[in-house]
Amino acid sequence: MTGTPPGGDLAAGVLARVGELLAGLSAADVAALAQGRARLAVVPVTPAGDLVAPVDGPSDRPAAPTPLSPTAPVRPAPSGVDLDAASAALDAMARRGDGTAYLTPWAIRDLRALAVHLGLRGVGGLRKAELVERLVERTIGFRVASAAVRAR
Repeated sequence: MTGTPPGGDLAAGVLARVGELLAGLSAADVAALAQGRARLAVVPVTPAGDLVAPVDGPSDRPAAPTPLSPTAPVRPAPSGVDLDAASAALDAMARRGDGTAYLTPWAIRDLRALAVHLGLRGVGGLRKAELVERLVERTIGFRVASAAVRAR
């Protein structure tokens, strides 16, 4: 990717990067963005000295880099899903529907691993839809409800 244009306008640099990102997306992802079924999120990049590893998500979307600490290994779920990255992705979402759409394609064993990672108990006997709902409520729902209480 290119940086800010020489002598450049910051907005032009950002638009250039967004254009590069969009060019790398599938037609389905671009259509989802255009129809409002998907969003772009601002994620801070790690400093140049940090280690970075790709994250394998549950879908065919391009993976986002995740910072790694040399002393803290990534805890993968049984299928290799990065639980720390999944937790961060849920933290970045503002609507319950986004979380549900993100988690629904996951295998139940990965959802259970994420539940353990997030500290949820008693999820072993839940059906997949119930587990997705619990995970979304634990992350996005809790944050949305807290913001509503603070707004009063």
